[in-house]
Amino acid sequence: MTTKAHDRLFHTLIWAARSAIVLLMVSVAVIVDTASTERFRSDVRQEWQSRIDDLSLKLQGTILQNIQTVWGLAANVSVNPNIGEARFQELAAVIFGLAPELRNIGLAPDFVIRHIYPLKDNEAAIGLDLTSQSLSEEQINRLLETERAIFSGPIDLVQGGQGLAARIPIFETGSRDFWGVISVILDLPRLYEAVNLGSATTDGAIALSMSTDPEDSDGIFFGTRDANWKQPVQASLNMPGVTWTLFAQPRSGWPDHPEFPWLIRGTLILITLLATVVTFWLTRLLLKDRQMQQRFWGLFELAPIGIGLYNARSMTLLRANKSFKRIVGTGADSLDCFENAYDQNGNRLPKGFGVMEKLTDKVQFSGQEAYIQGPEGELRPLLLHGLKLLDTHDGKPIIWLIAEDITEQKKVDRMKSEFISTVSHELRTPLTSISGSLGLLVHDAAGKLPDKASHLANIAYRNSKQLTFLINDLLDIEKLIAGKMVFQMESHRVHDIVPECIENIENYAAEHSVSLQVGELADVLIQADRRRLSQALDNLLSNAIKFSPKGSEVWVFTRQSGQTVRICVQDRGNGIEPKFQAMIFQKFSQVDASDRRSRGGTGLGLAITRELMTRMGGNVAFESTPGEGSTFWLEVQASTGHTEWQERV
Repeated sequence: MTTKAHDRLFHTLIWAARSAIVLLMVSVAVIVDTASTERFRSDVRQEWQSRIDDLSLKLQGTILQNIQTVWGLAANVSVNPNIGEARFQELAAVIFGLAPELRNIGLAPDFVIRHIYPLKDNEAAIGLDLTSQSLSEEQINRLLETERAIFSGPIDLVQGGQGLAARIPIFETGSRDFWGVISVILDLPRLYEAVNLGSATTDGAIALSMSTDPEDSDGIFFGTRDANWKQPVQASLNMPGVTWTLFAQPRSGWPDHPEFPWLIRGTLILITLLATVVTFWLTRLLLKDRQMQQRFWGLFELAPIGIGLYNARSMTLLRANKSFKRIVGTGADSLDCFENAYDQNGNRLPKGFGVMEKLTDKVQFSGQEAYIQGPEGELRPLLLHGLKLLDTHDGKPIIWLIAEDITEQKKVDRMKSEFISTVSHELRTPLTSISGSLGLLVHDAAGKLPDKASHLANIAYRNSKQLTFLINDLLDIEKLIAGKMVFQMESHRVHDIVPECIENIENYAAEHSVSLQVGELADVLIQADRRRLSQALDNLLSNAIKFSPKGSEVWVFTRQSGQTVRICVQDRGNGIEPKFQAMIFQKFSQVDASDRRSRGGTGLGLAITRELMTRMGGNVAFESTPGEGSTFWLEVQASTGHTEWQERV
């Protein structure tokens, strides 16, 4: 698949993800809004259901309470079946006082009303046969079987209004023979008023029906008949002989939304917009990240320097650009290829580039220079930089290597060195003659010079000597780099070489008002070229003297560990700034450009010292604290020694 096809697919997936998330958020918002509405509607229905349940229980309780009062009359008649009118009127009056919802009470032996209370306006009921007027055969049988009151109604009363009829059976005490019934008429409007049924209709539609269907307007005997019923809540009143249903709903119907809909919906809209904005922002970051990755990998592939990416655990190549494979060669598939490295003279380096060793304690290294074998066996100079990072995806350590082929740079350096060497050789002979002649003039070999001429001759002589030092240093460093300097490695004692060097430089120390102090020196044999080791130590001593304040001391002592001996030079100068420490051994390197003028020197001394020590199999290093001074040391191999560092001061 081409890059353009990949880009189109990636953009398509991004827009698909955006659309899916927006659609998901809208769907969630709609579902939450619907659920909120349904919950609110359910709460309202529950509230109304609770209200009509209370009304139903109150209404049924009031009816039964009235009937229960009349049962006292039934008990009296069962004991005294031949109750007289006066006694009946007396008892009925008491019952009416206890049950205010009663309309009338009739005493009907063998279902024929013989007594009634109140008698006024009810005279027509005397002699009424209930079996032919209001009680069916089924109700009579149920009355006799259950010995419980039977209800019927609502019934339209002759006197006006509606009532609920109840027939209470009476059985004679002892014989248990059926005597008759008590006919009770309850006034329904009074019952409604007793339970406040009328006031419940102020904020909603309520109906009491003999049917379970709210649309059956013929069955409704209380409340609104023409209400637009939509799933009303309902409660049943079940009494022997009758079943009523109480319906109710809010006057404006069930709510379509919560009480404060825009508070919830506004919050949902805000969350949806926020999620949409965050989604577009994150996907935009993904697009930008992909663009940056494409640009990065484009630069990675086109970079003129070699870049390789390795797994730090398996040391295998993960990815490399063309320049890296061209520079390093076919062995680039593993970090092991960097273990085979050589110096400029073709000598194999014991640890090669030492990539893994350098990245064990540090996260990076820079400027590691060595030679590797090319495809045809030729040595190719290589400059290597390394960096260890953790992969952001799986947390595995990754090593980035940057390799530079410095063959052309080496050619230029060689041409420059040859030019400098040629010029130096050409200058050396006439400069020696000039310096010698000036020396004769300064020491009055041609006669005493006038004061002014003598002063000028001294300046010329001093500068000619400085120029001679510079040319000698240039020739030395070029010989070292070219591998043309011969070393005579022999055994020498440290305490023979150090005093000799101190003696040779005492006059220079005296000129700078610096005192040279010798600590304890190890009495061991070391393998070195005496002349070149003395030259390296002279360079360290001259630097320590130059950068020490007047009246201070420079100490020379040794430290030894195993077969390695360190010859240390310690001063109390200003020390070396951290930013300059990495460049201290480079050619023409000085802490400040003004040092060359104020303190003298060519800037080649430490570079020559490093090359000398490297050729002798040793090393030069230092430690420095700004404001407290520095300690430089030369490391050489000894034939005898101790197992741990011992300071010889």
